[in-house]
Formats: sequence, C-alpha cells, structure tokens
Amino acid sequence: MLLNYILIDPNPIQRLHLLQLFNKNKTLKLKGEFSNAVDAINFIHYNNVDLIFLSATLPIYSGFDFVEKLRDPHEIILLTNQPQDALKAYELGLTDCIAPPFSKGRIDSAIDRAKRNLLLGGTSKSVKGEVIEIKHDFKTEKIPLENIKWIEAMGDYVRIISYEKKYMVLSTMKAFIEKLPGNHFLRIHKSYIINMRKVVNYSSNKVYIDGSEIPLSRNKKKNFREIMNQI
Repeated sequence: MLLNYILIDPNPIQRLHLLQLFNKNKTLKLKGEFSNAVDAINFIHYNNVDLIFLSATLPIYSGFDFVEKLRDPHEIILLTNQPQDALKAYELGLTDCIAPPFSKGRIDSAIDRAKRNLLLGGTSKSVKGEVIEIKHDFKTEKIPLENIKWIEAMGDYVRIISYEKKYMVLSTMKAFIEKLPGNHFLRIHKSYIINMRKVVNYSSNKVYIDGSEIPLSRNKKKNFREIMNQI
C-alpha cells in the first residue's frame, strides 16, 4: 500500500531530517513539502494526498487551524514538542502525535496506523464528532468514539478506557459492541473490545495499545490477523 504524503514544517533543517527518515519507508511517496499551511491547503485541493505530516507550530495558521480548514478528512500525524497538544490531537481525530527526537521506529508505527485507518474504511477523522451515549455515575454522558482505546468486561459491567478517564457502564459486551461501528471496533477476546485504530503493535497472543497489553484469544486471532495482514 503506497501512501502519497506531504510534510508541513516551517523549519528547513527539521524538514530535511524528517524527509531523510521518511525516505527509509518504502510505502511513502513524497508529493510536496511546505513551510506554511496556506501553500499546503492550496496544494491539497488539487492533488491526491493520503497522509500529512504536520508541525503544530506554523506561521499564519497553526497546525490545528490547518486541520479545521481542510475540506476533506485526511490521515494526519502531528509533530509537536508540547505534551498538551497530544490530547487535542486525539480530540480532533488525528492519526497520531509524535514528539522529538524523531526516530524511524516511532514514525513507522504512526505510518502503520495511518495505513490501517485507510484500510478499515476511511481516515481516523471519519468518526470525528461521533459519540456514544452512556449512563455513568447516575448521569448520561457522551463519549467521542475516537477517544475510546478499548472496552473490557467487569462482571455485569463494562469498563470503557478513554484518553480522558475510565467509565463503568451496566452492560454486556455483546450489547455494547452492537452500539459501536464495526470498521473501528473489534472484539478480540471474551473480555475485550479494542479500537482498531489505536493498535500500535501485536504478537501471537497480545495486542498493544498506548503502552498497555491486551490479550488476543485463540478463536479471535484469525479474524484480527486477517485485518492486520492486509496492511
């Protein structure tokens, strides 16, 4: 799967360093590099771009302003040295957020996530604004789907693990997964449902999301690996 990408970063030295790292990934094809958001937006309107590497700090428009001005959703990997940008990136449905020093391994992981998103039926922004309504602590709350990392069974309850906090909801796993979009969420164990767009890595019996290990059951492995192996 070949991805057409662009890089938007105001620092020419950093652009050069990043391009050298990107060139080592044979699934990427450079379509353009830009120092500001205005030129990049004009280019995107007339060219096919699958993936955008975006600096959070730009002249004229910030990286987040750029995201809001895009007409169509894209896979976007945010480049930032500000920890607070990570949560906003997830809230906006960006593919990933990488902090310097940039490494080939970390970049390849983000690229794999972008490919997975495209394979699963669209970009990560396709769920921007979509929420699931739950009953939690005697009140109704709405959780953005993009913020959910995984769901786990806890007796008569399910526990939702999101980037903001954890929620306990009275529900069976079967009833809960029926509320979730199938191209984003997959049950990989009798006790776990994962957001496929958050998978960083996996082994023969585990899936890794945001530094956590989640068991992959034997009878769910084939379906999971069929999806992952298409990338």
